Parts: sequence; C-alpha cells; structure tokens
Amino acid sequence: MSTFDGVIHEFPDIRIDFFRGLHHRPPLACFLSHVHSDHLAGLDRLRSPFVYCSAATREILLRLEKYPCRLNYAKGIFEDPRMQTYKHLARVLKPIPLDTPTEVELEAGKSIQVTLLDANHCAGAVMFLIEGNGKAVLYTGDIRSEPWWVNSIARNPSIIEYSSRLKTLDRIYLDTSMLDDFPLQTKAEGLRELLEKIARYPKDTFFCMQAWTYGYEEVWVALSKALNSKIHVDKYKMGVYRSLATKSKDNRFAAQTHLIKEAPSLVGFTCGNNQREGCLTLDENVRIHSCEKGTSCAVMKNKPIVWIKPIVAHLKDGRDMVEVGIGGGGDDLAQKPTLETQDILALIEIIGRNDQLLDEIGTEVKRVLTKAFTTSRDLEIDMDMSDFVEKESTTEILKSLVKKVNAIRNPVKKVDENDQPSTLSNRIVFSYARHSSLPELRHFVETFRPKDIWPCTVDPAHWMERGITMQGLFGDLCTSDVFEHDRLMEDQLQEMQRQLQDEDGEGKSQPETRPMAAPLSSSPIIPPADDSEPHEFEEKGNGHAREIIQPSVSPPQSSKRDYNSFQSDQQINLKSSLSSEGESILEDSQASALSNHAYETRLRAFRAAQANMEGDGPWNIIHLISTTDNHSTIDPEL
Repeated sequence: MSTFDGVIHEFPDIRIDFFRGLHHRPPLACFLSHVHSDHLAGLDRLRSPFVYCSAATREILLRLEKYPCRLNYAKGIFEDPRMQTYKHLARVLKPIPLDTPTEVELEAGKSIQVTLLDANHCAGAVMFLIEGNGKAVLYTGDIRSEPWWVNSIARNPSIIEYSSRLKTLDRIYLDTSMLDDFPLQTKAEGLRELLEKIARYPKDTFFCMQAWTYGYEEVWVALSKALNSKIHVDKYKMGVYRSLATKSKDNRFAAQTHLIKEAPSLVGFTCGNNQREGCLTLDENVRIHSCEKGTSCAVMKNKPIVWIKPIVAHLKDGRDMVEVGIGGGGDDLAQKPTLETQDILALIEIIGRNDQLLDEIGTEVKRVLTKAFTTSRDLEIDMDMSDFVEKESTTEILKSLVKKVNAIRNPVKKVDENDQPSTLSNRIVFSYARHSSLPELRHFVETFRPKDIWPCTVDPAHWMERGITMQGLFGDLCTSDVFEHDRLMEDQLQEMQRQLQDEDGEGKSQPETRPMAAPLSSSPIIPPADDSEPHEFEEKGNGHAREIIQPSVSPPQSSKRDYNSFQSDQQINLKSSLSSEGESILEDSQASALSNHAYETRLRAFRAAQANMEGDGPWNIIHLISTTDNHSTIDPEL
C-alpha cells in the first residue's frame, strides 16, 4: 500500500495520489497516476482543483463503485452500505495524452510541463515527468520495470534527455512496494507458464481467472486466444472496460478511439462498417469466466471449475510468493465493502473494549487497522456485498480481517504437491508480478542516474530495524550522495531516542541501529505486504532455521509502571487522536501513552503469570517477549 503523502518537494504547489489534508495548503493542481484504491485517498470528497490523469484513468474512475461501511458507534453494528461513485469529478478530471509534453498552468505566470509515461502496471497507469523552474522529477506511481519496459522508456523521445544523461533528474519518487532481492519472472514468462498449464486440460474444462483488480488485461487476451473462447464477466466489469473504447456520437461511421492497447481485443472495434466483438462477453455459455461471486452465473454454480490465480513469483527453493494486496489494488474490480477512516477508528474502539474478541491474533488485526488509519487509507473487506448487507454485528468483518492477517503472515507458500506437471489440479497458479523487486528497480534507477531517490511506500519501523536506506539500496546508481529521505528517517530515529532518554531518568543505553547491508544479498528479505503488514515464512527441507519478521512498532516507553496505570491509560478515547480539522493522527506516542500493541503484549503476559501464581486454573502459556524493543513484542519461539 502506498504511503506517499502526495507532496512533491520540488513543486510544492501540486499534489499526486493523495487528496486528504489539502485544506492546510490548497494545491494549485492535482495528479492521479492510476485507479488502485491506495492512490485515491480523499479523492471522493475533492471538489477542486483540476486532477490531471490519463484518459483511461478518467473513464475508469467515473465508473468505479465504492461501498463505504457505516458503523454504528454505539452498538458496533453495520448499517446497509450505500453505493458511492466518483461521477461528480467529471468536470474536474482532465486527461492528458501519453508521451506528450504538456504545459499545465498553475496560476497566472506560473506553469509546469508534465509528460505522462506508461507505467506497465494496470490499465491507464502512468508515471509523471514534471519539469519547471530548472527542476525535473519523475514520479513513478506503481511500476513493473521489466527489462523490455525500461528499454522502451529509455528511448522515449519525451524523456531521452534524462536517460541519455544530457540532463539529470533531481529526484525519482520511486515505487518501493517490494524491496525483495530476488529475480522476478517477466510477464511474458508468466503467460507462457499459464498457457502451458491450461493446454494439458481436456477441451471441455471450465476455467475461472480470478482477476480481482486492474492489471490483468493481457492475461484475458492471451487466455481467450489460446482457448478460442470468450470470457464471461459481470455487468460491472463490462461497463468499465467498454468505456475504454469511445466513439463520436455525431458520426456513426467514425472509427473508435481505444484508450488502452488491449481495448479492441477486450470490447471490440469498428472495421469499416462492421463492429467486431471483443473477448469479453455477458454470455455465460463460455469456457472462461471472470465474473464476480454472487452474480448468479449458472456455470460457476453448477460446473466443476479450474481456478486460475496469479502470484508474485516462484522462488528458487520451490516455494511461491503469493499476492496479498501488495502495493494496493485490493478488490477494485470487485464490488467490496470499504471501511473509511472514521469507521476504522470505530472498529479499533470496539476491539479495544473486548480484549478476547480476536484472541491471539487481535494485536495484529489492530495493527492492520491502525496502519490504515494513520496513513489515511481506506480498508477494503474481503466480503461479498450480498453477504455483507445481511449482517448485524462486527463478527463477519473481523473474520475477514483475521483471514487477511493470516494471508499476510504467510505470503510464501510451499508449492502444492497436486500442482505438478504430472497431475491435473483444480487450481493453476502462474507468476505475474505487477510491482518490481530490487534488481528491477536498480536497473530502472541506473537508466536515469538521478541525484536522489524518494520512496513512495515506507514502513519506518521495519526499515529502521533492518537498516534499509535509499543510499544503501541505490547510492551507487545516483549522482549525489545526499538522500533527503534518509536524513528524514535519521532525524526521526534520533528524536525517538531523545524522547526515550528524556523518559528514562537513569539514562539507559538505547538499541544500536544496524547499518544497511549490501544492496544485493544472496537471500531475499521478504518485506511487509501491502506495505504495512508482516510477512512470515519458513525454510523447509534445507536445514535452515525459521525466520519470522514480527510486526514493527515504534519503540515504546521504557519507563516502568504498574499494570493498573497501564490499564487506566487505555480508557482514553481514541477520538482524542483526531485533530481539530478532523484529520487522523493516531500513533504510538513516545511522550504520553503506551502504544496499544505494546500494552496488549505486556498485559497478556502479566495476566498469564498472575493466573499461574494464583493457581486456580490451568497453567497458562507465557510467550517469550522481546527484550530488544522494551518488552513490547512477542519473540518467535525457538
């Protein structure tokens, strides 16, 4: 999930991909890279100024449906969700053609030049090259920097001045959703894998491609051609993709304009006086389906289905790194309920009032909620709309969040024995990453050799713990040794250490931060999925010890207090964390109250020990508690 705050430091009068808190300093122009939900924060309430984007992004956004969940704060129950769209932005959204340097006037006598470049991520996704006042930056949004794509961008006449080193970019705002150091299969390799697997099945097999978000359009085209079958989709998906093939209403013989290159294959095109059909259809009587659950498709209900699911990558040790929402996207193509910031806060309060509601996994669920709250991102819930409207309690949403956390904790899966060349399984997986790992990102940065790198997806605690810095990852590929984001992270770390020292009258020594390892190591570091979440994985069959990356939190207070005072602190209403303007400011304070995560961990251990001493019940297990972060997280058992 993107954590970018929308601020381009070289051009402070604009905002990109984050539209909350604009009243503090209203921008003169806004920009949207693509329609994935983690880049739309606050856009549904925007009324001005203009938002510049690609033509495809504009058409998709105007048809994007959003279902906010309204929580009853008093009873903790759901109200019926109401549909909300972005149709009110029709006059605000201003499309710019790709590969075309375009002057954007910010105010009288003040303008910038903006060029949109394909991002190889999803339909309509672009990068922004922004130039003006002697400055030039490249904002990537979300990218998949495959070698062929980097070469294509490098030769693009709109940016060749920078790729050929005639000019130097002041900064690249880089998609750092994944910083794993392992090679990814290219999309072409993933498509080949998929087509080889489906070719083994009988001619009457029915397939379902689980395309839950934008970015798998090429997979549809390849599947349709290989199986010589159309693909059944629901009306919502069909309406979105049909909008990407436009035609003049004044001339019925006019040729269509296709806003993405896959549009003719997907929804059809005009050839002379004839209208040719695309591969997407509303007809259920086809072999391939990508229809949404709950649409009453007879084939999906009554026929045996082989499920096709994309993953991030096949790892060298025989395991798969699965997709768990990394870098956003969620269920944008499916009509899913969404928790907004005020509803997330209400759910945190509900969980806080009942410690046993989620048992052991409760602290991690609260961490997911808190991360979404602090970054002002909405949180999609993996529930079908038809099921959701019938519920009257928080039970179902909490089950959904537990499922999400469990998936995040185990993103690397052992390959299913049934998914082997010698067997025909009802599940096909194929590699099709939509973000880049470290080797691809380094290739991209090396092509331009900018002065500085600013990460768009950051987990400060996790990065500080592992010593991750932009200089450590990309320093040898940049023309300057000054990395502003690293300075910011260092200042934050020093400030936390000063606060800890101020609170600890005895002046205990602070944990030493580890330097950044070499950019390219022999074993991958699996970073948090969806930016904020912990990954858990296990080396199997090779004798290596299990490695678990625990949830990262800000260092808690080191001053010791009795648990009665801890518990009284928790009665403070979380709503006090909201600023007077209504902005969300929920964080682990170093000066006032212990974090919820640290509190829960230490209180659970205290209660277990107390019950064991009293001896009036079964013996309670006391988990190992980390001493490296002031007893605030549970250590992995040896």
